[in-house]
Amino acid sequence: MFHSTDTRDLVAMHSAKIAADAVKEAPRASATKSNWNQIKKHIEAHVEADAWGWRGNVTVEDNPKVRHALLQERGWTDPVGRRHPGRRFLKAALLKARVE
Repeated sequence: MFHSTDTRDLVAMHSAKIAADAVKEAPRASATKSNWNQIKKHIEAHVEADAWGWRGNVTVEDNPKVRHALLQERGWTDPVGRRHPGRRFLKAALLKARVE
């Protein structure tokens, strides 16, 4: 049952939904420019099969030259010492998709 095409389609649909929610909430560098290294352009959903069935993964920043999404997610301290809070956009996308 876990190796069927219907299962693959469901996993692909839910992975794409999580990726779309993360892209929607991802921070933008500029409202006027669309740079190649924006976080939202490097969030992708992948579906692959393993021994137990189909698995969906959402990848953020596959390219190492992209802006650091985890700094935006968790926050950082700048060289002056000011703390910048995280935006928690990835966590929000996962919490929205969870099933209780």
